[in-house]
Amino acid sequence: MSQKEALMLADELVTQTIMNNSEDTIYFKNLESVFILNSKAHANQFNEKDPRDMLGKSDYDYFPAEFVDVAIKDERSIIESGEPVLGRIERWDKPNGETIWFQAYKYPLYDKQGNIIGTWGTSRNITPLMEAEEELKRLNIQLREANKRLENLSIRDSLSGLYNHRHFFNTLEELDHRLERYGHSYAIILLDVDNFKIVNDTHGHLFGDSVIQWVSNLINRSTRLEDLCYRIGGDEFGIILQDGNLENARLAANKLCTMARENTIQEDGHTANITFSLGVASSDEIKGAKNVYELADQRMYVSKASGKNQVN
Repeated sequence: MSQKEALMLADELVTQTIMNNSEDTIYFKNLESVFILNSKAHANQFNEKDPRDMLGKSDYDYFPAEFVDVAIKDERSIIESGEPVLGRIERWDKPNGETIWFQAYKYPLYDKQGNIIGTWGTSRNITPLMEAEEELKRLNIQLREANKRLENLSIRDSLSGLYNHRHFFNTLEELDHRLERYGHSYAIILLDVDNFKIVNDTHGHLFGDSVIQWVSNLINRSTRLEDLCYRIGGDEFGIILQDGNLENARLAANKLCTMARENTIQEDGHTANITFSLGVASSDEIKGAKNVYELADQRMYVSKASGKNQVN
């Protein structure tokens, strides 16, 4: 056997080995996008017993038309430009409802004179990888939602559903920083339920819990969407008007006072008339979140000492 014959035989053996054993699909097409050579894996993909059974056929014999139209467009571009299409992700929705994902590489096919006589390509089934990525995305969404729920639990009071003591003072600090940087003032309202201990002792702790929830609902109904509502502790509540001033705070506090007077809580045969003592303060009056809070707190206690059911 001559050296030339040996080389030709080696080329043929290499081609056969690759075409018969590659797990990736391999195909060759002519200028009309008709198959002229196919690997065993490519034939198996379409349940063809022999790769030769695919000769003379095209993608239209195996794939949906909309899928093939995109492939044909790629092949026309490759033939005209000589530029390959590399790493294209393709999706095949099979008639049985199964979805197959491929990563495809497509190249121009040359003859010995360097003329483009068709295309050839290889594709790898990456369905497990895509499914794993989709599952990872789903799990990440679940994790973000869980973290959001946990974060919400950490800043919420479980009985009232309002923001808690920790969130109240953190927010005041943030508003102080905003005030220093942008000059945006804020105001706060502190609210104490009048005679709550008497109500609690008279009607029991379960009714006391109902009062806390009733007050929380009243606060939510009477405030603006941009206002932040808190249960600071026990029967003390707070409202932060993020872009408010002292006048805004007084109006909101008087509205709360009036609504409480005009409503009665009734629960499980128990009835109570609830009133509030309120204090308001603004960052326009005094600097520092701690000082604004203490000023509102002092005024709330003035309201209690002056007969309750009022705003100061």
